[in-house]
Amino acid sequence: MASTNQTNAISNSSQQFSSLLGCAIESMIHELLYSRSIYPPDSYVHSRHLGVRFHCSRVPQVCDYISNFLKVAVPSIISGVGDSISLVILEEEVANNYHSGAVGEQQRIGSTKTLERFVFQFQIDSVIYGEDTKPKHISLHNDGGNVLSMDIQHEAIKKDTELALEAKAQMERSMRDCLLQVLSLRGRRRSKGEKAENLSFKLCLHVAEEEKKQQHDGNDIVMTSISDKHCPELVTALNQGEWFQPEQSSCLFSNTDNGIANANCSEGSIQPIRHVILPSCGMTMRMGFAVPSTHR
Repeated sequence: MASTNQTNAISNSSQQFSSLLGCAIESMIHELLYSRSIYPPDSYVHSRHLGVRFHCSRVPQVCDYISNFLKVAVPSIISGVGDSISLVILEEEVANNYHSGAVGEQQRIGSTKTLERFVFQFQIDSVIYGEDTKPKHISLHNDGGNVLSMDIQHEAIKKDTELALEAKAQMERSMRDCLLQVLSLRGRRRSKGEKAENLSFKLCLHVAEEEKKQQHDGNDIVMTSISDKHCPELVTALNQGEWFQPEQSSCLFSNTDNGIANANCSEGSIQPIRHVILPSCGMTMRMGFAVPSTHR
């Protein structure tokens, strides 16, 4: 029974970690959408998270899209399947209609270009999920070598609970600082001719590269993938058609040659916003702002 209780305590701690991380990222995404003027200011309301007041969209479709994305993305990050989440600011490209030499109404041509990217990069250790979370047999002895007559498992659970509470407090402080940092960002300056109705956004989850190892097959060396990471939420979303794997270029910047887009894409230049290191939670997070690289 004690081992089961310890396992349940670990599971509850992992769920709390997942919920805290998801709520913090959700709050930051809403505030970033407000600061980028993706939707009219009156479509936002004030909300609070971790004692911080921020702007939250009140459009149901926007809220549902962000929430449903994070229900899959956060477990993917924690399990190690994914390693980054991106908020991509898009502009729908338009062409001018000319009537008798005069510029008429703009017509959408069905393609979009990436204006900005906000990236949350993660490194998750096995402290959250993995071998380190499995209950281990503990035994204490007195000076005579006899096992002490005390409930070691309950002492272990008590210690785990204390560590989990401290880790939770550190996580809350760090996520609060991140949200405050987002609030301090300057709003985006629109380019000439840019219209709010042509702006949109999307969220992307980057799947971590699989580790590879060499295997000898006769005289040949074969590279094989090795991965024991699995995320049921992501698998289910893909199988049910709720998620899809887009072209990588649709989440990156299109490079240009003399103002004309070419086939090559890049992640752009990523400027750091906040770097969070939480050994107690087994997590490192780098939040950055990406802009198109300058080519000369």
